[in-house]
Amino acid sequence: MRYPKEHKSRTHRRIVETAARAFRANGIGGVGVADLMAEAGLTHGGFYAHFKSKDALVTEACRQALDATTETLDFRARGAPPGEGLRAVVRTYLSRSHRDDAARGCVMASLAGDIARAAPETRHAVTEALGRLVAVIARQIPQEDAPARTNRALAVAASLVGAMALARAVDDDALSDTILEATRAFVLEAAAR
Repeated sequence: MRYPKEHKSRTHRRIVETAARAFRANGIGGVGVADLMAEAGLTHGGFYAHFKSKDALVTEACRQALDATTETLDFRARGAPPGEGLRAVVRTYLSRSHRDDAARGCVMASLAGDIARAAPETRHAVTEALGRLVAVIARQIPQEDAPARTNRALAVAASLVGAMALARAVDDDALSDTILEATRAFVLEAAAR
């Protein structure tokens, strides 16, 4: 049976999206190729028609997931009233809904430790995608000096990712909420200086 030309690209995209959710929810090591393909509704043997290895899939899934986060934050910033873009980014990222849905959340908050031990190609792809995220944040920081704006944006990104990772790690809901609230206030105050 012949498939339409776009069938392979749709299937490829479905595998990447399924993997991105599964990796964020269970960690990279907690997801096997056979289970992943079954979750995507495909056979294990079909995996190698799309990827040369699990590492190749990890690279693409991490890039796609971080780019999706970046697109969401950029959309929220652009929709905010003038001068409120950073507040929109921070509130969106440090929200309870983001905390409570790791499978669809930021890959950095879920997988930074795994990514640090991943293949060089994955780390490079994440580095590039992180640069795009930092650029979105930097556009929201009112500062004339581009290097200073980028440095502040890096600090904001690190604060957001770290706070989200901690908020998900603790087993005390009140403490988790406090981590999010305190970091929101701190980041917005620090960025305003």
